[in-house]
Parts: sequence; C-alpha cells; structure tokens
Amino acid sequence: MRRTVAALIVALVGPFAACAPSKEPAEREREVPSNLPTAEASATPAATSVAPAVPSATSIVGSATAPTSASAEPPASASSVTSAPRFLRDNPGCPVPEGYPAWSWKRLHRVEGLADRAVVLTLDVGAKLDNLEKVLEVLRSAGVKTTIFLYTAELARSERGRAIIETMVADGHELANHTVSHKDLTKLEPEAVAEELDGVERFVKSVDDRFTTHPFFREPYLATNDTIDELVRKKCYRPIWFTVDTADWKDDATAAKIESSVFERRGKPRIIEPGSIFIFHGSQKENLVALPRVIDRLKADGFSFLTLGEAIRRAR
Repeated sequence: MRRTVAALIVALVGPFAACAPSKEPAEREREVPSNLPTAEASATPAATSVAPAVPSATSIVGSATAPTSASAEPPASASSVTSAPRFLRDNPGCPVPEGYPAWSWKRLHRVEGLADRAVVLTLDVGAKLDNLEKVLEVLRSAGVKTTIFLYTAELARSERGRAIIETMVADGHELANHTVSHKDLTKLEPEAVAEELDGVERFVKSVDDRFTTHPFFREPYLATNDTIDELVRKKCYRPIWFTVDTADWKDDATAAKIESSVFERRGKPRIIEPGSIFIFHGSQKENLVALPRVIDRLKADGFSFLTLGEAIRRAR
C-alpha cells in the first residue's frame, strides 16, 4: 500500500517539478569573434585619467576567457564579473579601451557625431612650469576640463612636476602622451621612439599607479612616418591631431593673434563645429590672456567643454 501511495505522489509532482525555473548566471560574457584573441577584462573602469593601463599585446594573446557554464554560481558583485575585451582588425594586438562603445585606432582630427554643442581643448605641456601652473589656474577658474598631452623630461626632474600631474588629475583633466623629450621622432631609431612613449607612461604611473596616458598620443611637431605610426599603434595609442590651430607656438604670437586664429580663417569668420579639437601650449605666456578670452567667447556662443575621452564616448 505504501509503495502504491509513493508512486502516485511521484506521478503527480513530477510534471510540476519540471516547470521550476533553472538557475542562470547573473551576467553573460560578451561575444568575441572566433578569429580574434581573447582575455579576461580588467575591473570596472575608473575615471578617464586614472583608468587601468592598457595591457601589452603579450599579456592579452593566449590568456583564458571566463567559463560560460549555465550551472555556474552567480558572481558576488558586478565588479567580479569577467568579460572578454573587444579587439578591432585594424589593431588586433590592443583591446578597445574600457568604457568606449565604439573605437578606431585611426588618427583623429575632430570628434564627429557629437550631439552636444561641445568642443575639446587640448594642451601640449611640459616646459616652463611657472607658466603651466598659471594656465591650470585659468582653466580651474573657468571650470574647463581639457586633455593634456605631456612631455615629461622637465616634469620628472622635481617633486614640483609630480605635484603638477596630481593637480591636473584632481582638476579633472585627462592625461595623454606627447613623448619624454619632445624630439622629432622621424630622426630617432625605433627603439628610441618606443622609449619616448614608454618613459611618459612610466613617469605618470610613478606619480600614481592609477594614472595613465592611454589611449591618446600626439607627435611632437606632428612629425611622423609609417614606421612611427605602426609603433604607436602597437603601443595601443591613438594619434590625435586637431581641428583648430591656435598658432600660439609662433614667435610673433600675441593674445590678440591667438584669439584671431581661433575665430577667423583666411580673413573670414571660422565656422566652429561641435567636436572640434583645439591645440594650445602650456608654456606660452600669451595664453594667460588668450585662453580666458577664447573660453568666454565659446561659452557665449553656446559651447561647453569636454575632454577628448568624454567627447568620443558621447559621439554617435
């Protein structure tokens, strides 16, 4: 009799047990094309200027992906979730930087597809620290964040230079690479060019290991060739040029001429489009007057200011 009752219970309960929901993992891995290398992703990205350093190609290729078994236990927190980084065919040795929905390693002159009425101010800096500190004060007073391309030979010689790097990041600026010595790279051997890039990143990380100059780079004097371009790509940097040359680097530059270079082109009013990239230099004393004027006029014309990384992440 007992066996008959037990068999009856199993027959009734069995169909309902089959309807119970199965356990699924909290997150799924990103899909990666089968013909590209994979690796575990780094932790949740930090702020733009303190993002984790871009790993070298040797640390990426051949490493394992996280298991995809549906029976795996859900992760304890979002920060523990692993996913495979994305790679692009035009630079398969480098992952797409964290936090960017789209990416290209091609040289950039303007951020296209930006819905915001915003522009990007960039500064090439590293010399004349007295003037550089004053330029940072101008930007702080104006509430403007920029992308700063560092050449670090002078900055690395003193604690003052290290403190300036910390101030830049604290003020919300984005760090980028402009070589150690600001030499014409086309006149150097490839090994020396590599050290020019590596030395900047090494110095920045010696100030704070969270800091990085990836993923943006600008060549001194814009001097480059195919060999340099390929080396820069292998170092996981994207070359950045500009839309608007302020001409503050000229020997006869004045605040008025800099302002004119920004807002006029060949004697006519310049049409400034969203996503335009401006180039200034932190060593030029004329910018202590020119920068506030340029910023005020751009604000009056309805423009806001983004770092390069912010602009690219917002572009569609």
